[in-house]
Amino acid sequence: MSEVTDEVVEDAEIEFRPSAKAFFLKSGFGWLLIGATIISFGWFAFVSIPLAVFIALRYVTTHYRLTQDRLFMRSGILFRSEEEIELYRVKDVRADFSIIQQMFGNGDLVVSSSDGSSFGNGKRSFVAVPNLPDARTIREDMRNRVEATRRKRGVREIDVG
Repeated sequence: MSEVTDEVVEDAEIEFRPSAKAFFLKSGFGWLLIGATIISFGWFAFVSIPLAVFIALRYVTTHYRLTQDRLFMRSGILFRSEEEIELYRVKDVRADFSIIQQMFGNGDLVVSSSDGSSFGNGKRSFVAVPNLPDARTIREDMRNRVEATRRKRGVREIDVG
């Protein structure tokens, strides 16, 4: 088991974003979208090409920044949304990998927190970063920063009922 040191808190900010390239070339839905467009030639292209452009724009305009004590999220094409989560409120950081994502080394990062302002219900919210290159490394770094921030603030996690 690795020990969390105070050096983690002193690390520089990490900026990351979901990858449109990983979506199209390294995920099952991306392959399905490309394959359906090629097979159907004309009639499905009226739906699939605008859908592909929208997905690519969404990935390009979504940005995450991990600092010493917060996770910042910025997204939006026409309307911009900015949000942040205090790291001491993070309950769990999970990396999920489909079969195709495992083949190409990218995954989905899911952050669960007690911050009620994010997507979710009740006292727990979820932030999902799809098709993230090197998701394992970012998950581990975020986990270390969460632990260091909790220790620095003297916060302990207690689950009630």
